[in-house]
Amino acid sequence: MGGWLLAGLAVVAVVAGLRVDLMEVDAAQYASMGQEMNMGSPWMALHEHGALYQSKGYPDKPPLVFWCAAWGTRLLGSTAAGAKLFSVLMGLVGIWAIGRWAGALMGPQALWPARLFYGVNLGTGLMLQDVRTDTLLVALVTLAGWQAQVWKQNNRPLHALAAFGFTALGMLAKGPLALMALVAVHGGDALWSNRYTLLRRPAFWWGLLWMILLLLPWLGALWEQWGWHKGVRYYLWTQNFGRISGENPWAHRADPTFVFHNLLWSYAPWSLMLPAAIWHALRYRNWNSETVRQALTAWALLALGLSLSRFQLPHYVYILWPFQSLLLVRWWLDEDRRLSWSRPLIGATALLLGGGLLLCDFAMGTFPSAILLVLVLGLLAWLLRSKLPALVGKATLGWAGGGMLLLLILLNGLAWPVLMTYQGSSQLGRWASQKGLAPVLWRWDCDDESVHALHFYTRRIVPTLNPDSLQVGQTYLVYSGRSCIRTLQERGFKVKALREIPTHRVTRLTPAFLNPKTRPQVTGVSGIYQIKP
Repeated sequence: MGGWLLAGLAVVAVVAGLRVDLMEVDAAQYASMGQEMNMGSPWMALHEHGALYQSKGYPDKPPLVFWCAAWGTRLLGSTAAGAKLFSVLMGLVGIWAIGRWAGALMGPQALWPARLFYGVNLGTGLMLQDVRTDTLLVALVTLAGWQAQVWKQNNRPLHALAAFGFTALGMLAKGPLALMALVAVHGGDALWSNRYTLLRRPAFWWGLLWMILLLLPWLGALWEQWGWHKGVRYYLWTQNFGRISGENPWAHRADPTFVFHNLLWSYAPWSLMLPAAIWHALRYRNWNSETVRQALTAWALLALGLSLSRFQLPHYVYILWPFQSLLLVRWWLDEDRRLSWSRPLIGATALLLGGGLLLCDFAMGTFPSAILLVLVLGLLAWLLRSKLPALVGKATLGWAGGGMLLLLILLNGLAWPVLMTYQGSSQLGRWASQKGLAPVLWRWDCDDESVHALHFYTRRIVPTLNPDSLQVGQTYLVYSGRSCIRTLQERGFKVKALREIPTHRVTRLTPAFLNPKTRPQVTGVSGIYQIKP
């Protein structure tokens, strides 16, 4: 499939993802806090809902993702596209950079395979729609790795400064993990090749100083607000490495198979080939390859660290993307794999595409066109089974990439917009703004619901209702779940529903919720109510 056609499909998928509502908790939180910055909240002393930002008594995340949301909403207003804009643009730059990195290591023939492996999979599709700190982290680590490789080859100090600068920005996105990834990449190369010449270059030390200078304002802000233990030490050690040692307050959900079962779905369809690429790197002549020395060392160390971590979430595996993509390119180019992998790769992509269509059908409650399409494609594949490898030929990666981009277009354009209508905080926040009710809106929360999107779409920090301090006879406008409103009714409050919608935690999809027939059984109800004590 032609490169320009793939690029066009990618643009459609990204634009469709920008329009999807902000998901609770993370993306909506970044947008809400970024909007607070535009309303006057300090950019270094991070605030959430008017109070000092923290999680379990510690500053939870570095500031870059919030700054990106603030810049985007200042440019495009309080919209999902504005909140995501700069994170998504950085993610796209990372896809471009992995091609340049692969090209510097393996020649121009590696450029497009690397970009397909890195940028066209389920995980990247989600990462560019439901933005996380990892969206910035992975892109900046890729940029830093590429610039460090160029510097190693041409010894121009500007590239060293760029590599350390991108590393500093990566640390402002998600802490020292960015630095550790780069140390693993180029330190692994130096260890296996027994060459440590980089340390003798003056540009290395100037670059290190440049990185420290970029980090100093943030470190100073942490010291001023939180002191050494809760601020600086937490950022430099506890937040990342404390998950392995157990010092981090978020220390549960440990799963030794975490990396592998999350790679299976999130790196699809290329996860099908990843074991072969890793085995190829371990077994054959590639220990003399700079690509393998860099990528395999970094991948193995990061995968081990993630497996040992005592707190794990699926998007944490995204940091492995650049390194496993380089390993796949090395394996793909070493021998002609196109014909032997055409059947399984195209078959896996077709199954994923059929599954995506089925998800769209269930989300929209329409006739299951996916089943019909899969049956037709299956019959066609069976009839052409002997000719399929020749038909796909050298364009195997292009066909698989095109299928994945079509899947992402379907998910971003059809499935997610429908499913997001069940997120009450965004839907009712937008409705309140359209009706001019946002300035007088309160929220009553008795079930620990995340309402960052409510703050964002109402363009204000919606205050929490205290029923004991309300004036008798006064009418109040309240956002809440129906179950919480019942507690007010039991206390004798008069309640009138202005608007109610079925709600569900969209990031926790279950078969019962996806099935339109059982969906009403597992959804709650949220609404905007008039209450009178």
